Amino acid sequence: MTLLAVREEERVVVQGLDQQSSGEVVVFCPKCKALQTVQISSSRLMPTRKFFQRGAYIFHDCGSTQPCRLYTNM
Repeated sequence: MTLLAVREEERVVVQGLDQQSSGEVVVFCPKCKALQTVQISSSRLMPTRKFFQRGAYIFHDCGSTQPCRLYTNM
C-alpha cells in the first residue's frame, strides 16, 4: 500500500499547476463530505457533473455556501 502526501489548497490557482496546462486535484465538500478527483486547466475547473467554479473557488452542487477544499500531491 502506498500513502501519498497531500497538501490542502484554498483557491483554484493550485501551486505547481500554474506552469502546466492541466492537472488533477481532489475536491472535498465540507458540508456533505463528497470527495472526487477533478481536472484543472489554466486555473479553471474542467466541466464536471457535481462541481462548479465561482470566481477562484470550487463548490459542490449540494447547496453548500462554503467552497470545497482542494488537495494536491506534494
